[in-house]
This record gives sequence, structure tokens and C-alpha cells, in this order.
Amino acid sequence: MLRVVLIYEQRPRIAKETSKLKILFILLNALALALAAACSGSVGPQTAKAPAVRTDRGNEIVNEYLRREAAPFRKDRTRITVRSEDGSVEVYELDVWRRQTEDQTDTMSVIVKPTEDAGTATLSVQVKDKPTVNITYSQALDEFRESDTSKMFFGGLTAQELLGEWGKYSFTYLGDREFEGKVAHEVEGKLKDGQTSVIASNKVLFDVENFLVRELRLFDNTGKELRVYTQKETRVVDGRTYISKTDVVNHVYKSNITIEVLGREYPSTLDDALFSRERLRRSVRK
Repeated sequence: MLRVVLIYEQRPRIAKETSKLKILFILLNALALALAAACSGSVGPQTAKAPAVRTDRGNEIVNEYLRREAAPFRKDRTRITVRSEDGSVEVYELDVWRRQTEDQTDTMSVIVKPTEDAGTATLSVQVKDKPTVNITYSQALDEFRESDTSKMFFGGLTAQELLGEWGKYSFTYLGDREFEGKVAHEVEGKLKDGQTSVIASNKVLFDVENFLVRELRLFDNTGKELRVYTQKETRVVDGRTYISKTDVVNHVYKSNITIEVLGREYPSTLDDALFSRERLRRSVRK
């Protein structure tokens, strides 16, 4: 009975925390976007006769993108602007730290703006061949919570899209296409047997020179287009080119989202404590 009373008394606070967590899940690691891990309209006319469809070539292209995008340590300051159908605009900024090995990627994301949401944090753990786990901390209940990346949250994006779970899909090379005046490799990804996702398939255009994602289109299991990511700007830091601005059209929620990487660093190392549950707890209590 005491437990029930405590939960009831804290309900407004818990509801507020839940709202913050929903915000953070959409703000996860913008640009792995994948976007990264990433508009509407066609991909443009075919510029040359496409070679025979090749699954191995499709996977090779994606692997080359991932190889170039990888870094042992990375820090981003990211801004996400959500424009809803009703005309409302919401803007968030967050710091994102990432450490990466061949078998595991850990990402710590902390909201810094707006002030009322500052300190809300999520730790995402991606282990090769295992489901990604997102970990948050509830101060009201003094407990950690774990979830997967399949849920759709505020703004209508999934954590999967921002983290870039490319390993869930098998990719087929469709040929080279012209897109906005430049040639791009087009590949189609289909969900592998045994994998689950609201995104059943995708089509991606990779720049033939730097292998960055030019356009990413996502589809459900009926073939309906859900969202379209389009690269708008790139920057170079430490000799590495990265996507600095991406526009997202969300057909499901009828919203438009802009993801900007305002700054990127490739430090030589990051403190292990950054990627701990205690760091989640301390961030919320600041």
C-alpha cells in the first residue's frame, strides 16, 4: 500500500520525466543518421544502364560507408528543429558522445537546451548481432529503465533511425543514378529474417565519391513511404567530411524535421565514466 501511495504522489513528476524521455529518444544520435543512419520526389533519371542486381555489391557499398563513418571516439553538438503540421516549432540542442569498437558502439546523449529539459540523458548500447538497448534514469522512482529502438516517439522518428541499425538489413545494389546533379549509388535494404522493425525496407543513395548518404527513404511492410531523409550540407573537420545538415519529411506525423551537427570533434580518448549508468544519474540530478 505504501508503494502505491508513493507512486500516486509522484505522478506529476513521473509524467514530466516521461515526456522528457520521449523527447530524448528522438534526439538520440542524430547523424549516425545513419542518418546518417538519412525528398520527396523521385531519385532522378538513370544515367547509365544498370548492371545486374547484386546483393553482395549492395552490402559492400553500405560497409564502405560504415567504414568511413567509424571513429574510436566522437563528440557532437546537435540541434534538432521540429516543425509540426499545426505550425508549432520546437528546437532542441544536445551533446552526443560516442565510442566505437569493431563489436560495440556506446552513445551518451544529453539535452542542453531548452533549459527545462536540460540534463535529460540516454545511454545507447549497440553490441554486434544483439538488439540495441537504450537506458534512461528516472529520478522520481530512482531506477534505470531499458527499452529497444522500435518505438515511435515525439516528432514521429524512431531511435533506430537516428542510431542507424544497418545490420538489420540486407542490401541490394540497384545501379547508379543521378541525384541533384551528381551520380549516386542506389541500394535497397530489406529486413533480414529474424529481425523486427517498423521499417521493413529502405532505399538509399550514396555519394559515389565520399559514400555519404545523399537520400534515405523508409517504407513499412506494405510498401508505404514513411519518411525521407535528404542531405543538405556537409562540413570537413580533421580531414573528414560529414553530414552537417539533414532535412526529414515525416509522412506519418506530417512534420518536417531539420537535424544539424553544429560542431564535431574526434578526440583521442573519452572517459569511460561518460558511458556509465552513474553518469545518467548525475546528469538528471544537476
